[in-house]
Amino acid sequence: MPSLTAISNEVRVALHVGRFRFRVANFFCSLLPQFSFTTVRTAIYRGFGIQAGERVAFMHSITVSGSGQGIFRRLTIGDDSTIGTGVLFDLDDAITIGSRVMIGPGVRIYTSKHALGPSSQRFTPSFVTQPVSIEDGAWVGLGSIILAGVTIGHGSVVGAGSVVNRDVPPDTLVSGVPAVVVKELPKD
Repeated sequence: MPSLTAISNEVRVALHVGRFRFRVANFFCSLLPQFSFTTVRTAIYRGFGIQAGERVAFMHSITVSGSGQGIFRRLTIGDDSTIGTGVLFDLDDAITIGSRVMIGPGVRIYTSKHALGPSSQRFTPSFVTQPVSIEDGAWVGLGSIILAGVTIGHGSVVGAGSVVNRDVPPDTLVSGVPAVVVKELPKD
């Protein structure tokens, strides 16, 4: 029977090989012209375990960070959604993106944050994870940052460059740092 150390070394090697394979595939995705070959990129990302629905369009390569096994399976994207160029997905926990969602260029979505330490040293190396959910029909504008534990409601809009640190109600426009409600949007 193999020792626990041998098993953990095998897991570590498998993780590094998987991440290396992803970097190579992502490099080839970045060589494809922006805004075209979206079905090729989607097929490549599905091959790594990303759960992408029908007609999902990746406009360029993405960045994935996170720890543990099966990190790519933590990203689920619904039908007819579009992922802009240069999007970062922190997959320490699950990210669920609904159908007909637009994620603008340069958006960063985080699922982990560092735990707060005592006053003698506030930063601690330990972190906590919380899933992020972006519901159907939402639009996350260029360069926005979505923090761990946030749900962006159905049909909502996040203005460009916003930092979203709390839930966004359905059919609402939020903007700013931190993002605040600007107005309610018309419902279908």
